[in-house]
Amino acid sequence: MSKKNDKALSRRDFLFAGLRRLRHDDDEGEKKQEFSTLAAATEGVTKDDATKAKEAFVAGNAAYAKADYDTAWPLYRECVQLFPAHLEARKRLAYCHYRMGRHLQAKVEFERVLREAKKDNFSFLYLGLTYCHLEKPDKAVKAWKGYFNTEEVRIMRELNVQMAMLGSVEPPDPKDVADLVEEAIQARKEELLDQEAKT
Repeated sequence: MSKKNDKALSRRDFLFAGLRRLRHDDDEGEKKQEFSTLAAATEGVTKDDATKAKEAFVAGNAAYAKADYDTAWPLYRECVQLFPAHLEARKRLAYCHYRMGRHLQAKVEFERVLREAKKDNFSFLYLGLTYCHLEKPDKAVKAWKGYFNTEEVRIMRELNVQMAMLGSVEPPDPKDVADLVEEAIQARKEELLDQEAKT
């Protein structure tokens, strides 16, 4: 006679096993989805085009790092023309347009990023700023409602204040709102640089 070593399966074990199985199935489903998305994104992109896109992206990054947006934007545009699914290049292209005061072009590119990425805090943040410059405060508020980043409390606080102000009886000029949000972003950048310098 063999002794039974297995413990009886409790309802709790049964439920958690089911949850683990569901999570595992979800992970597998996400991996398959990511693979099919990647396959679709690279379909029709030749190896030569991919190489040229990478070179343009790297050169764009060098200019972008120096805030040389005049040089960076055509390189990012070349990258996304060769490889339309390159979301980081498209996001940086949008940001270059924004910094150069080309708000309509910035809006188009940020919206394209968000159509693909769905959740991208950077794009939500700057799409809202872009709408402020285009004097469309309702759309700015809608974009900012998509921004959720608990690590950036200063920025979230400023966005909440400005969204409330834009919804008030006498809303401020949207361009003034954009300036205040930009100040909060700049203050946060300076904080991060100080922290980096201390480490």
